[in-house]
Amino acid sequence: MADQRNGRGDFVINMERSRSGEVLGTRINVETYVSALERVTSWAQSGKVACVAAANTHLVSEASANPGYAEVLRGFDLVLPDGMPLVWSLRLDGHEIHDRVYGPYFMEHVIRHSPAGLRHYFFGGTEECLAALCEGVKRLNPEVVIAGTMSPPFGKWDEATEAGLIQHINDAQPDFVWVALGGVKQETWIATNRDRFTRGVFLAVGDAFVLLAGLRGYAPDWMQRSGLTWIYRLIQEPRRLIGRYLTNNTRFVVAFLRDRWRKAHG
Repeated sequence: MADQRNGRGDFVINMERSRSGEVLGTRINVETYVSALERVTSWAQSGKVACVAAANTHLVSEASANPGYAEVLRGFDLVLPDGMPLVWSLRLDGHEIHDRVYGPYFMEHVIRHSPAGLRHYFFGGTEECLAALCEGVKRLNPEVVIAGTMSPPFGKWDEATEAGLIQHINDAQPDFVWVALGGVKQETWIATNRDRFTRGVFLAVGDAFVLLAGLRGYAPDWMQRSGLTWIYRLIQEPRRLIGRYLTNNTRFVVAFLRDRWRKAHG
């Protein structure tokens, strides 16, 4: 059951848990753009801290090989099916799911339909990217409230730097904190610091900043529907991505086939 609105139009928290399945041991919530929007808006309006990940094959294969990262994802309140292979896997297990909830599209959906007055904070990316992102966000929703932005220093942060970044977020009193630090790192950072935040729904969205900023194009729709976005990205940045895709895609396919064999043969 989706969350409901009260007479003022605010979302009211529905305590019923989201339906979910598992892909290679990682819980994936069976959601749509609409139902996920209702959940995150309810959490934002309640003032609670919540954590949302958009999981693709990279994250799921990493979790299947790395118990520490698997524990990180288990602690998230919502793990969305960002990749089509995850959708296909859930369907094979009998779940009624018609489409993925792609992180950049979900970010766009939330910003377009964000109730008036809710505050958005953008953490990650370069100063150039953040400036273009803010312009893009205002085009999507001229009424959106931008609580703040932060382009964090490159590399590993010492405790003083980390504390300063967290304080900057807390001082902004955001309702939504969009985090783009790259897959695995961003989810780990959110989970590690969850108890240090005072409020806000933290959403790990990877490449969403550069896409919504207009600094890079989306894959064609037919490639997205076919689960071929990774090929589009590989063509754009072959040197940087070929090693990652060879490792993660191969690992996912092998683990997926092993898992399907186990399920089929008991």
